[in-house]
Amino acid sequence: MVNKMYIKGIVNSILMVSVISGVSVTAEARSQHGPPQGTSAGEKQVISLTLEQAISRAMQANRTVLSSRYGMDNQKISLSSAWADFDWKIFPAASAGLSGTDSDSAHELGIGLSFEKRLQRGTRIFVNPDTSWIDDTYNTRVEISFDQPLLRGFGKDVNLNSVRSSEFSVRTSERNVYLTKVNIVLETVSAVYEVIKQRELLSLNEHLAERLKGHAISAKAKEKVGLSTPMDTFRAEIRLKDAQDSITLSAESLENALDRLKIILALPVDTDLYISAPVERAAFTMNVEHAVNTALRNRVELIQINDELKESERRSEIAKRNILPELRLAVNYARFGVEESFGRSASFDEYLWGVRLVSGTDLARIAEKAAYQQSLIETENLRLSMQNERDEIQKQVRQQMIALEKSQERIDIRDEQIRQAEGKLALAKVKFKHGMSDNFDVIEAETELQRARVDVLSVETDYIVGLYTMRAILGTLIER
Repeated sequence: MVNKMYIKGIVNSILMVSVISGVSVTAEARSQHGPPQGTSAGEKQVISLTLEQAISRAMQANRTVLSSRYGMDNQKISLSSAWADFDWKIFPAASAGLSGTDSDSAHELGIGLSFEKRLQRGTRIFVNPDTSWIDDTYNTRVEISFDQPLLRGFGKDVNLNSVRSSEFSVRTSERNVYLTKVNIVLETVSAVYEVIKQRELLSLNEHLAERLKGHAISAKAKEKVGLSTPMDTFRAEIRLKDAQDSITLSAESLENALDRLKIILALPVDTDLYISAPVERAAFTMNVEHAVNTALRNRVELIQINDELKESERRSEIAKRNILPELRLAVNYARFGVEESFGRSASFDEYLWGVRLVSGTDLARIAEKAAYQQSLIETENLRLSMQNERDEIQKQVRQQMIALEKSQERIDIRDEQIRQAEGKLALAKVKFKHGMSDNFDVIEAETELQRARVDVLSVETDYIVGLYTMRAILGTLIER
């Protein structure tokens, strides 16, 4: 009887090992699965994207990127409007009315055009042809005049102020589009590798669940023939339930990660999406000094603050010019005729001319002086901001380099843990196979190996995303 029990126990042990081995192969095969190769009738087609394709789509279709582009287009329209202020403007005019005194009244009709042109140095030119009819008398006139600022308002710098401000706004909006793209690329990379991580975690949890299911089946079989205790069965089933719960959580996390990625890519959330990305990690070899210099040379934020400083200095010069009193030279020349017929009035027999100096300035000019002082303070504040931004960029470079170094160290530690866990699992299997221990050691070794694989997967994806973040900090993630 003992021999039969012993032989039966050996047979069950062999069957258990076969089940575990078979499950392991099946799970390994499932962990390497790729996107579905086809769809049956009625099923949605799976959209398969690589990391590069996802990034390209995000930069073209992401709603935040599109919104920033609309902002840039709006600023370009404002620039066109600012330049349009120097185009010729035509204003048609017409009038009709009745005027008079207690004893007499007159009917009036008039029509004319006004041509206006503003030059970049402040000169304004006016050409006004018009004719009017008052009780059978025609008054036809052509007047040419110009108005030239002599102090305040003179020069291109002052008169092109709105144009220069609009050009600065366009440059700022272009940099905002670039920074938005950088952020979206980082979000896309992070979302893609989160999908990769959650998909691999799901595969690892399924793998572990299948192996624990084999342990549970084996423990039940051995319990029936008296080669194990109910404790072995309970232990395997409890760990199996834990693994099944992890599968549920991983599946939920995978769906959430996919939904986040779909929103970034502006895809409908019900889209069947499969994403692939390389998981090979490349070492970051740039030294600190080179990295800092690269970042200071390429970062758009620093370029923007420098542009803001130049724009502030330009506005300060204009504010200084505005302290000057207003003095304008006005010149006009008119030819006109007053006759009973329109033809004779258009001979322009009469003429009139005038030259005037015009001034109308507040003597104190307190508001203008205050504006100038405020512009100087703004300029100094921007100089401080530039230095702060340089220090912040250097800090970001150093912190990210330290983070990458620590991530690499953590990966090496996790790799060593995997090797140790694999060795522990192999030893536990041998001991269990020869009846030198129960299934506790095997299950614990399986769990530790699973935990080590999960940890190294998380650290590896964080390291890869960290490399992209480092490129963003250096200002070399995408081309401007």
